[in-house]
This record gives sequence, structure tokens and C-alpha cells, in this order.
Amino acid sequence: MMPPNAAAALTTAEYVRAVLRDEVAAASDSSAGVLFGVLDSLGAEPRIWAEGAVSVDDELRLGCPTAKPILAYLILNRRIPLQARITRWFPERDGYTRAHDIQVRHLLLNSSGIRDYVPMIPVHPDSAVTPERTIELAYRHRTLLFDPGQGFEYSNTNSNLLGCILRVEMGESVDALVRARFAAIAPSLRYDDGHGRHPRGYPGPWPYHWSCPGYGGGLIGTAADAMRAFAWIASQPEFVQMTRWSKPDGSPERAETDHRLGLGLFGRRDLAGCGPAAFYDGDVGPCQMILACVRGRIFYVATTHPVGLERLNAVFSQLVARCVATG
Repeated sequence: MMPPNAAAALTTAEYVRAVLRDEVAAASDSSAGVLFGVLDSLGAEPRIWAEGAVSVDDELRLGCPTAKPILAYLILNRRIPLQARITRWFPERDGYTRAHDIQVRHLLLNSSGIRDYVPMIPVHPDSAVTPERTIELAYRHRTLLFDPGQGFEYSNTNSNLLGCILRVEMGESVDALVRARFAAIAPSLRYDDGHGRHPRGYPGPWPYHWSCPGYGGGLIGTAADAMRAFAWIASQPEFVQMTRWSKPDGSPERAETDHRLGLGLFGRRDLAGCGPAAFYDGDVGPCQMILACVRGRIFYVATTHPVGLERLNAVFSQLVARCVATG
């Protein structure tokens, strides 16, 4: 970490660049790249700094921190009832275990008891898989890990179920729904089509097929558009419901809880000494990313190389604290 006297002598932009350069240098790898961005308000121009093997205009694999809040927003905006039982779309007679006990709310809170499909997919560039196939692998004819609403298990299968529900209810692809809602403010945002203009630091070929992240993590786009989309969601009435922090059964969480559970996202009681935050960190293997809303401002960090979420969270907190302190 930079000595306090040296940090105080730098402008915020100089400080951010110095921290990012240190992270790239620590990696000692030509694929290393780190990007950090701040969006002060929805109508403002994002400030983005990039060092190493990534540039400001690259299309990033945005992962869960962007995809899952968007999915939650669409579910709420299209008025799909949170208390609806998923047997309506996934009948128990067809092998969907205890679907009459699982609510849409449980899918959004990761409290359904349904297993995560990710460990079941071969890590191989050609291992294409549809969301429907992941549901077959991880849910159909399989026991649940716990009673719905009685535990927490981070499961990307939940998101693929939600995407399938949206597609059936709306009669459109989830990609079309995302584009229709966000194209005006975040035009690069889309589900991965295998043709992204990705950072040069990303490994090639990518370790798994671009279809594998599905509805829960498969969005790509620029950092600016990821921040704009999140800022727009944070300005909508649905965000109040998304950040009504809950226990796995949907009952209200205690105010003093540090790590909070919301609909399609998470929260921190105090992020970097800056107060409450809506927060999501993600790890897609070769790279990690964090997206947060703190004091009405959007902050984003992404890497092109694996640094580990513990280290990335420490860097992110350091940068957020500096930006908040200096305005």
C-alpha cells in the first residue's frame, strides 16, 4: 500500500493510476490488466482508468455483478410475482424436484436449495451448453441441498431458471429484453455472442465456451455501459425492493448485519468506511470484477487476470475510499 504522505500529494486520478500500476506490476504477467471506473450520476460521463493489458473501450466479460441485478430488475419490472411457485413453469411431474415449494423469490435470494451447475460443466473452450441443459444437469431429478428458504447456496442455476421464466412469460429472448431496456443508455450491453472486442489480456482460447455463463453471468459490454446500466437500475423503484435486505426465507434482515442479501445482489453495511453499499463481486476464473453503488455513485473494477477476490476487494475498497474522500 502507498505511504500516506505520498498518497496525499497525488490527485485522485494520479492516485488511482498509481494503485492500478502497482497491481499490474505485482502480477509480473503480460496478461495482467486492471480497470477502475467511477460514475457520479446517471447523466454524468464515467471516469475510467486502465493499466496493463486492458483499455477503457474494451468489451469485458461482465459476469454476475452486471447480469444478475439486471435479471432481478427485469423480473420485478415485468411484474412476475415473487411468491409465484416455479411449478408453474417447471412441473414436478416432469422431474423438477419440489417445484411447488420453490418461489421466484427463492431463486433471486439463492435460497432455493438447487445446486450450482458450474462445477458440472467441462472446462473446455468447446463445451457449449444451453441454460436449459444446465437446469437438466443441476436440478431435474435431483434432490435439493436444503428446504427452500432455509439456507443459502450460491447457484447460477437459479439465474438460468429465472431467465427461462422471463422468456416464457414475455415471449421474447432475454437478450432482446435486455437490449430493449438498456440499448439507449448502454448500447454495448448484450449476452455473449462469441464476437466481443475483449481485452488483449484475456486468455485465448477462453477456458470455457462463451455460452457457459448463461443468463446469470453471460453479459458482455464496456465498463462504462456496465456502470450506466447499474446506475439506471439504482434510480428505478424496483431497486428499493432489490435492496430490502432479507434472510434466505425472505423475512427482513437485522440492520446491524454486515453482509446483506438482496434480490439479485448483495449489500455491505459499511464499505471502506463510506457507509452502506449495494455490492456484487464476481469471479469468472481468468478474471474478476466488482460493482457497487455507494452514496449514489457507481464504482467498478475489473481485471484481465486472476488476482483473487480478497485482494481485489482490498484494492477496490482503497480506491472507493479515496474517491469518496476527495469528491
